[in-house]
Amino acid sequence: MMWREISRNASSFVVIGAIGFAVDGGILTLLNSFFGLDLLSARLGSFSVAVTVTWYLNRQHTFPGQKDKQVLREWTRYLVVNGVGALLNLTIFFWLLFRFEALTTVPLVPLAIASIVAMFFNFFGSKYIAFRATHI
Repeated sequence: MMWREISRNASSFVVIGAIGFAVDGGILTLLNSFFGLDLLSARLGSFSVAVTVTWYLNRQHTFPGQKDKQVLREWTRYLVVNGVGALLNLTIFFWLLFRFEALTTVPLVPLAIASIVAMFFNFFGSKYIAFRATHI
């Protein structure tokens, strides 16, 4: 039963992660290519919007039975977990850009690689830390 639940949660998390990736990548491209923001500023802006979208969707669809009644406390845990995941993501993203300069022309490639690696951390952190309903 536990594996079935984790499998269902993981499937939903991946779909929502894909939505978050599309939001992240779309806003990254918009901010960098159309508004001329540097990649760091564009990436921080795109991540901020994407993390909000994924929190809401995961709260509603992936972990609905684990909602904390104190939304701000849950939101804070989610931000902390995903903040650590974001540091992992950003470290990989910028390492790839600096290591392979050609990737600066296609920032979606290092974004995808970094996102996949960080996804595993974020899933387990979300399941066992961010979305743990408390009754206090």
